[in-house]
Amino acid sequence: MRLLISVVVSVLVLAATAATSDRVVETLTGAVRGRLVRDLNVTYYAYLGIPYAEAPTGQLRFKPPVPKKPWNGTLDATAYGPVCPQDDTFYKRSEMSEDCLSLNVYVPARSALAPTPVLVYVHSGELTMLSGRPFILGPQFYMKYGVLLVTMNYRLGALGFLSVQTEDAAGNAALKDILLALQWVKRHIAQFGGDPDNVTLGGESAGAVLVQYLTLSERSTNLFQKASMISGSALGYRFFNRHPINTAFDLGKKIGYQTKDPNELVRKLQDADVFDIVTAQGDKTNKRNGFRPFAPFTPVAETPSPHAVITQHPLQIVKQGIPQNVPIIAGIMMREGIKMLPFIRRNPILALNLNEDFELCIPSDIEYPYGSRESKDLANSIKQFYFNNETISITTLLNFVNLVTDTQFAYSTDRWIEIYKNMPNSDRVYYYVFDFDGDLNWYKLFSLTPFPGASHADQTGYMFVTNTTRPLLPIAGADSKQTIQVVLQLWSNFIKYGNPSRLTSLTCNIREEWSDCGTQRNYLALNNRPYMVPGPPLRRRLHFWRQVYAQYDSYVARGGGLEAKTP
Repeated sequence: MRLLISVVVSVLVLAATAATSDRVVETLTGAVRGRLVRDLNVTYYAYLGIPYAEAPTGQLRFKPPVPKKPWNGTLDATAYGPVCPQDDTFYKRSEMSEDCLSLNVYVPARSALAPTPVLVYVHSGELTMLSGRPFILGPQFYMKYGVLLVTMNYRLGALGFLSVQTEDAAGNAALKDILLALQWVKRHIAQFGGDPDNVTLGGESAGAVLVQYLTLSERSTNLFQKASMISGSALGYRFFNRHPINTAFDLGKKIGYQTKDPNELVRKLQDADVFDIVTAQGDKTNKRNGFRPFAPFTPVAETPSPHAVITQHPLQIVKQGIPQNVPIIAGIMMREGIKMLPFIRRNPILALNLNEDFELCIPSDIEYPYGSRESKDLANSIKQFYFNNETISITTLLNFVNLVTDTQFAYSTDRWIEIYKNMPNSDRVYYYVFDFDGDLNWYKLFSLTPFPGASHADQTGYMFVTNTTRPLLPIAGADSKQTIQVVLQLWSNFIKYGNPSRLTSLTCNIREEWSDCGTQRNYLALNNRPYMVPGPPLRRRLHFWRQVYAQYDSYVARGGGLEAKTP
């Protein structure tokens, strides 16, 4: 009997503890109950799966999101919401739903005398996969550094970017999702202890691309005060669709729709099974996509309307002046192109195709006719410059990595910074190249790619707790742990003050001020002992591409192509 009483008392105590660990926040749309989390020596409150929009289904599919209506009672925000429909690389179909437009709020538990600075982070995933869940976005590091973190889901693939340039499918629905999430933060984050007037919008890879698009939009005014863009630029050739209507009709044909009427196509796609759309959009059986596996559905220039996010090519907007003139962190990984090596390992025919036809290496925004003299000459120039006319092989993998680094990431990032910093009244840009190769380089661990250098997405392991790196944290080497400290100190300073070098501790080995890059595009070599380097980075290689695009512009000016790609 005494044992039974003891057990009952223990259960009641545990239940009471759990109850007091919950916290209810009254938002403008209803109450939400979060939970107290103690993990990795930090304590924080997590409010998960908070809906910010109505389900974008039926006639709402492809349209701008509709703000979530108020609810009665208290919303249980102790579990993540569904992820947006995608292939099953990371999630099971049972975890997916079109009713996926939710966000997660993580609040440091320690009390603050002033409202807490906010980081709103846009997840990566090539615009086709992943979510705001903690698979690669565990919040624990930011909780330690006193930053309130918000992650969200946005529509992916065709659901997020299909456009036929009509009111029912204008395009950029995913960007409008993120805008609505930012508006939610502006209205509600103070209830969670956050500062609605001190918001940093950040992202990596495709997330960084979307962040930059929002810096280029008038509709983002006053929704964020700083921006962080890691390994992604809206000027990158993979992330702007010049032919969205063709792309939409191609999708319809893959599903079995033969109509030539855009309005009828949209109606049919609104009625289609969502996973028929997901399957069809993932069909990339096109040899010329071999070197450049990218999502066919990306941001577009919309027809001007009150809902439009952007109405011009991003390069044109940058040349005219970035509407959201805020302090920015922008950078790349030293060897971004390592990310392509697993594709070659799994598909050896990819290297064979490239060796047989180097025209496949030409970025898709250089639209020389395939097989033309101009196209063949450029292919030969690329082969000579990067490979000294050798083939892609085990001995030339670094050359291939450099080619991917430059064409997919480095050139587009450096180009917009160059244009922007040569404009009067440009704000501060903190430019960097991450070159640390340690125990927590996320992508190389996740993809089992032991190639030297910092790959695309490798910095993630030093910014967030990920499923892949979490087991390694206790045994990571001193340099890797130091890199976490360096990265988090710099980013949290930027999030709080707009200056990554403010109040930096010498114990973190940050002994040199990270200054505005200026017109010279000076940059920080980011590792466990960061230092400033005269810019620009990768000078010789990026000069090659500047010449390539200038030559293409000359070709366009003579009437040979669609439009110029450089100022």
